[in-house]
Amino acid sequence: MTGALDQIRPGDRVGLFEIVRPLKNNPGGMSRIFEARVASKYRDRTTSQHVALKIALEEHQDALKAEADFLGRFDHPHVVKIVPHQKHSDSSPVFVLQHRFDFGWSWYYAMEYIPGGSLLQYLNRPTDVTHLLRQPPTGIYPRSLVQVLGIAEQLLEALQHIHDRHVVNLDIKPGNILIRRQSLGFWRSSVPQIVLVDFGISRDLRYPRAGVSGYATVEYMSPEQATSHSTNPVPIDIRSDIFSLGVTLYELLTGQLPFGNLGETLDMDFSPPPPRSIRPSVPPELEALIMRALAKDPRYRFSSAAEMRAAISRVQKPVDWSMTLRRAFSIAALASGIYLGFVAPPHIPLPPWKTPTPVVSTAMPTRSNTPTPIPSPTCTPTVKSESPTPTTRLTSTPRPTSTPTPRPPTATPTATPTMTPRR
Repeated sequence: MTGALDQIRPGDRVGLFEIVRPLKNNPGGMSRIFEARVASKYRDRTTSQHVALKIALEEHQDALKAEADFLGRFDHPHVVKIVPHQKHSDSSPVFVLQHRFDFGWSWYYAMEYIPGGSLLQYLNRPTDVTHLLRQPPTGIYPRSLVQVLGIAEQLLEALQHIHDRHVVNLDIKPGNILIRRQSLGFWRSSVPQIVLVDFGISRDLRYPRAGVSGYATVEYMSPEQATSHSTNPVPIDIRSDIFSLGVTLYELLTGQLPFGNLGETLDMDFSPPPPRSIRPSVPPELEALIMRALAKDPRYRFSSAAEMRAAISRVQKPVDWSMTLRRAFSIAALASGIYLGFVAPPHIPLPPWKTPTPVVSTAMPTRSNTPTPIPSPTCTPTVKSESPTPTTRLTSTPRPTSTPTPRPPTATPTATPTMTPRR
């Protein structure tokens, strides 16, 4: 019957929503989770356009209705928010609706869409260069003490909120803890903002029901939750969530689970190795409170999430050097930009260097209309006579010529031709 939910394809309409794609790592036996968007004609500026749509089969409608009722009680930043629908008759919100698919009727509800991934995916990411060179055998990379303490405080705040409303989760694990993306994440703390989701097997402590404990992950299950269907069951209360949280924190610190199978969880003589034996840098007070949360007998655990949160707050937190370096880099970059833009002297740009090009003269010779004066030749006539008469020599004197100088020409005296007697 669960395979019927696999027939839902992108583009299908479910009520006011349109399916975008199925979300990974949410197989679920009773339901499926899809990313969906509100149809264009139903969009409202006050609500988000993208939601996570959880659809259950008809035989599991009671569990889905109970989960929607639990989510309707919560209003906390570290607990997923359900999207209410409005009735046409009155203003009371409706959280769960029914839709007819090709395979039959199914119940669904919408909650906020958190695209940051799960804490399990976050644990699979390397944290430094040494992790890139050597992958741990479990595939889980331990987180820094700053991140572990910050995640623990957020989860304890979420547990305290739901416990005050008489709800016990019973399925706390990294796969059911999502990470919400934040604006200006480069400037913020190294601790991610987490959100607790999936209340499919949760119980109301005032009206306990048998539930389906088999769908919980065995490695994170408390001993009393694992034996809830035995002949001598131990009553389940909020301390079961404390045990599951202790398993999650142990994995965050060491990169491995404290209990490998259900037999080790139920064996009263088996005790997991202390976190300091795997990671010596763990503070002793943090190790002590985690081992107390992992006690097999509920009487030796913390009695409430508020008590464990008070113990976490007394652990000395190390400096978040990663956040300090990121902020210092941001401030230095901003100061450099301000200095170069407003304080530094103006820069005089130089013309770009160009390779000199040889200049070829293309000027044509000009022709002047002024005639160039030519000096007159000097003629000396020779007179031949058969008689012994005197010979007359005529000497012609050149005439003055005009020069292109701006000064007035100077008159040159002309010599008078003379007669030279023959001797």
